[in-house]
Amino acid sequence: MILLLLAVSLSSIGVIAWMSYRSGRDALLSCVRNQLSGLRVAKTTALRARLEAARDQVISMSDSTAVIEGTRAFRVAWEELAGKSLTAEEQGKLKEFYTKDFLPELAKHVDGQPVLEQYLPTGAAGQYVQYHYTAANPHPYGEKAKMETAAGDASAYGAAHGKAQKLFERFVRVFGFADIMLVDAKSLDIVYTYQKTTELGTNLEDGPYADTKLGAAVRIMRTARDRDSFKLADFEPYRPNHGLPMGFAMSPVFDGAQMTAILVLQFPIDEFNAMVTGNYKWREEGLGETGETYLVGPDRTMRSSSRFMKENPEGFVKMLRDAGRSPAMVNQIERQGNVLCSLLVDTPPVVEALKGKSGITQSEDYRGKPVVSAYGPLEMNSLRWAVIAEMDVAEAQAPVHELGRKVITVASAMGLGVSLLALLFANLLTRPLRMLTKGAKRLGAGETDVKVNLKSRDEFGDLGRVFNEMADSIRRQKEKLEEQVRENQELLLNILPASAIAQRQEGDEKASRQFADVSVLFSDVEGLEDLSAKVGESKALSLLGDLISAFDEIAEKLGIEKVRTIGGSYLAVCGLSVNRPDHARRIVQFGQEMTHAVAVFNREHHAELQLTVGVNSGPVVGGVVGRRKFLYDLWGDTVNIARKLAFGHQGNAILVTAPMRERLGDQFQFSGPRRVEVEGKAALEAWNVVG
Repeated sequence: MILLLLAVSLSSIGVIAWMSYRSGRDALLSCVRNQLSGLRVAKTTALRARLEAARDQVISMSDSTAVIEGTRAFRVAWEELAGKSLTAEEQGKLKEFYTKDFLPELAKHVDGQPVLEQYLPTGAAGQYVQYHYTAANPHPYGEKAKMETAAGDASAYGAAHGKAQKLFERFVRVFGFADIMLVDAKSLDIVYTYQKTTELGTNLEDGPYADTKLGAAVRIMRTARDRDSFKLADFEPYRPNHGLPMGFAMSPVFDGAQMTAILVLQFPIDEFNAMVTGNYKWREEGLGETGETYLVGPDRTMRSSSRFMKENPEGFVKMLRDAGRSPAMVNQIERQGNVLCSLLVDTPPVVEALKGKSGITQSEDYRGKPVVSAYGPLEMNSLRWAVIAEMDVAEAQAPVHELGRKVITVASAMGLGVSLLALLFANLLTRPLRMLTKGAKRLGAGETDVKVNLKSRDEFGDLGRVFNEMADSIRRQKEKLEEQVRENQELLLNILPASAIAQRQEGDEKASRQFADVSVLFSDVEGLEDLSAKVGESKALSLLGDLISAFDEIAEKLGIEKVRTIGGSYLAVCGLSVNRPDHARRIVQFGQEMTHAVAVFNREHHAELQLTVGVNSGPVVGGVVGRRKFLYDLWGDTVNIARKLAFGHQGNAILVTAPMRERLGDQFQFSGPRRVEVEGKAALEAWNVVG
């Protein structure tokens, strides 16, 4: 009955909570999608209105009497300049302006080193106006519009320029254009620019800037037959403005029935960027921490700033590099300090928008992050841009997650209340069983000191007392078993190295293994027969045991592993179970302390024992010998040579091989060499360790 009550209550709470969550989630996600779609539509409308305003402005200006008369004056003046030429000094100053002022600044924003000859105007008129109005202009580049008439220009061009500069200064200031240009409709020479930048006097048919989007648009506009014709040139890194992105709007100038010029208005990308980004106030536009709106051109590169580049330039550039984006593209972005006309955005929403489609979808953005993206086209004068409004999926769904947490919290609280009520009644019935169950689990987990405190006199109390007696019995048996295991482990450690024990525990009974580089010591105690004759065999055996124990203590202190002892022979190794880079030094030091231990033994017992020690380093094979009564042994030339060095030499000595001596270097002093005959091998050189 308790379980049934609990199941019905929790099921009802779960169903209500899930329905509430689904309804709230759908409403929140719909709100985010509607917000992004509305923002995208608003940005598109504002941008289209600005482009239409530029269209109306350039058409009305091109049809004004002032522009028509100014164009007429410039055409006459330009023909007069065709016969003028610069002096050698003036040509030098023009080139100096390019090499010292313009080209170094341009090189900061473009890929590669600009070449002077690719930028100089070739015509006499172009060189003339560039020298007087650009190179000889005392104002800094970008502010050269402040000069109305060049002091050294007394030609008709100077008079026409002064009138035009006053006229266009007001247009620039009122409408916010970056520059105003007049292009001769016949020759495509740029006969006037308000800003006096380096396109002045160049030709858009075959000049240095003919391959720009401006040049392509002007060549198309030259065929127009209507006064109200209008054309946009998409934003591009415009080199006369040091590679900064610029866009252009243009319309023909008709003098009667004849097209005499093309009026070009240059507007910076900053104005469009400010409209798209909301003056970088993304949070105030409701885009949170990761949302943004941006513009993408037909070439699928950005036409507005990236929020992430604006907020963290270094981190954004690093992210692009780590993502494997084109090094040339990343270098250009880093060089110019923004993503305008540089960052390729080839995401599905951009592709669909450039096809003229609108919608909202979930995809990855140019950072590789999942986003909710509202997309649509901005079309004007055969030019199509993509307008994108995006927000990271994680942030867009954050309110949904928060709603989910709240629903879970409330549902959990209600479920907890119902559960506590059910448990209150269940506890009265199941408390003794739970205590026994808990005790059994602890006992099964290895705790043998478990006691179940049941003081009732019913069947549960009897069961608790039986359980406690069983736990005590298991604890006593476990203690005996652990004691036996410790004794067996200690005995095994006295017989086998730690590495061999580990191998046997893993199932390798022979524990056979090759060791590439260890140091082996073989020693032999001489004079035991004389000691036995002097003190008796039992006493001599006891004294030998004490000496071997002293050797064992020294070995443990130095990290040496004893392999075995037979009578007065002692075999030890270093670097076997534990990898020790200084195993050669340790094994020789062990031999020295063994020699000192023998000397102390002789003094204390008036004995005349002598110790000969052979030491060698190299590869060995180790393994267990025997099945029931087993021992650990080492094989190989390394062991045989150490044994040969230890036997057959009179007096106390610690002999090492020549390679061993070279390895030890100046850590010890040596005497020798001696020749040692080895059966089946060439004679060896052996060196005695001194001290």
